Amino acid sequence: MKNWLKWSVAVSLIGLLIAQVSCAPDPGEALNDRKRRENEEEIKAYITQENLPAAKDDATGLYLAKTKTVPTGQTPVVGDEVRFYFVQRRLDGVIVDSSETFAKKPSTVTIGAPLQGTITARLYNGLQLLKEGEEGIVLAPYDPTDNKSGNLLLPAYTPVRYDITVVSVRTEEEQIQDYLVAKGLTAAEKTASGLRFLLTKAYPDSALVKVGQTVKIKYKGTLLNGNQFDANADGADFNIGTGAVIAAWDEALVKMREGEKATIVLPSTIGYGQLGKAPIPPYASLAFDIEVVSAK
Repeated sequence: MKNWLKWSVAVSLIGLLIAQVSCAPDPGEALNDRKRRENEEEIKAYITQENLPAAKDDATGLYLAKTKTVPTGQTPVVGDEVRFYFVQRRLDGVIVDSSETFAKKPSTVTIGAPLQGTITARLYNGLQLLKEGEEGIVLAPYDPTDNKSGNLLLPAYTPVRYDITVVSVRTEEEQIQDYLVAKGLTAAEKTASGLRFLLTKAYPDSALVKVGQTVKIKYKGTLLNGNQFDANADGADFNIGTGAVIAAWDEALVKMREGEKATIVLPSTIGYGQLGKAPIPPYASLAFDIEVVSAK
């Protein structure tokens, strides 16, 4: 009887231990939660110490204190290009990173494509809390997408302060308009799709390109910042009007004749869209110089 009782108690204790282990919180998650709470406390203490009129944005978990407001400024949305200056520092004042402010070279990011260029999730989210022309202080607890190992300047789980100035917020249409002015292409025809088409060399007596033809094309493609992403000076064959090329090419080439040259500028909707295609980033407006060598 005593042996049975000992065995029963032992089994019960083992069962209790198993239950406790199975219900125990994940150590990593527990650490993350604790660090997040500590960050919140540090930020609130910092706000009090610095007497900042900061309010928490519940959607991002960031604290924002606007130091310059522009109520009529443009709010960045998906597809917009944001040019900005920033200084990233720890709450003890040590500067960790910054843009090239003194050289007057703002950083750039496209909303919806944050991986283009070097930008942290905290800075990316903070930018979207400000309008064009506004300035602000963003206080950010650690972000789970950050490098947990940290570094000497910014140890893991460290809250940070960003001082941000939003220089400009430009839609794709605004980017294209600026490019046309800068390149002297304002005479380009604008079609319903947003394509800009400018014939730069005409052969009015040659054959017009038709849908379904195979067209040999020489071309050069660049981003609107001037970076070239593709070119073919010898000529390559493409089937036109069948979806074998981007929509902008299908539209532009049937406006051309053999031997003609044109410059086209296009929004991403008739280019490579919201996903892009390496090395072309998402939501990228593009410019092409194209020449129709032959059409069969």
